[in-house]
Amino acid sequence: MIFVVELPADAPPRAWFAYDDADLLRKVAAIDLPLLRATHERLGESEPAALAAAALLARGDCRVYVSEAEAMGAFERVEDLAWRGPGWRARWALREQLVATEVLAEDL
Repeated sequence: MIFVVELPADAPPRAWFAYDDADLLRKVAAIDLPLLRATHERLGESEPAALAAAALLARGDCRVYVSEAEAMGAFERVEDLAWRGPGWRARWALREQLVATEVLAEDL
């Protein structure tokens, strides 16, 4: 699974997941197909996950974790500056997604 944490400046953080590279590409295309096309034209990237991640980054601040282990590692890294201050909401959004996908036990 691939986990994405979006950190928009004007809205609360949002976390979501994709099953694999193809699913990530489909979801990013559903969010912003013109941006995905523009990113592809600009970068010439053909790797689906890299293309989708680049398009997400072009939309604004976000984090893309390409595996369950990477997402768990990020969640557990409490000293990460991104989780400080208002960033705790982004960490909480990631936690909720990890629990929803049963990667993390709800009692942790």
